[in-house]
Amino acid sequence: MYCKVLVSWLCCLLLLVAVPSQAQTDCSDYQLLRENAVYELLSYNHKDKPTGRMTYNVTDLDRSGGKLEATIHSQVYDEKDKLATEGDFKIGCENGSIWMDMNSMMNRQGAMQGQENNLEMSMDGDKMLYPSNMQAGQKLEDGTMTMEMKDSGNGQSMMTMVMKVTDRTVEGKESITVPAGTYDSYKIRYNTQMENRAMGMKMPGMRIETVEYYVPKIGMVRSETYRNGKLQSYTVLSKIE
Repeated sequence: MYCKVLVSWLCCLLLLVAVPSQAQTDCSDYQLLRENAVYELLSYNHKDKPTGRMTYNVTDLDRSGGKLEATIHSQVYDEKDKLATEGDFKIGCENGSIWMDMNSMMNRQGAMQGQENNLEMSMDGDKMLYPSNMQAGQKLEDGTMTMEMKDSGNGQSMMTMVMKVTDRTVEGKESITVPAGTYDSYKIRYNTQMENRAMGMKMPGMRIETVEYYVPKIGMVRSETYRNGKLQSYTVLSKIE
């Protein structure tokens, strides 16, 4: 249950430090590192049926100490356009590359459900990097994130989930059209492996393949998830303000 909910929003959140002054200038052109920027993404299943939408709003920019970092407020709506959950995450710039903390890849809906069931959730993850100089055939850094849910009463571990993103490869450049416009993008393919333990017992995991279309200065404009070679869902950028 948790695994399916969390994976469904994984690609939405893949939009996606001291840096030299020139690198700061380059990164300041990235849309989600601008004051009051707004994104909207729409998600669909393999039959093109709407399954939800997500909005990103830049609420704060930190340029102190030579770094450039933005706080993003996200809101997730279900297929009936009812607000399901909301929360904050951060993105930033390092040496001209955009980074996103992998902790923000986890849907906060899981956290809310845990609170209602007297569970506490903790997360620890790597930063996912999107270099400024992508090239066809380039291998991007992998990443791992661990989430643990504990009983808030006795501290016992109830569930541990490990998400591993591997084999991130830039396949090339491709023109892509989404509701927000037509862009020249980099096509990136990678695998995500979900490993779960509940009450100390290993549970069935999940493996998916993702194809995303990344546009410099904008981020992810389309992503597609596959299982056993079959399309499961996709997400598109619908609005930028």
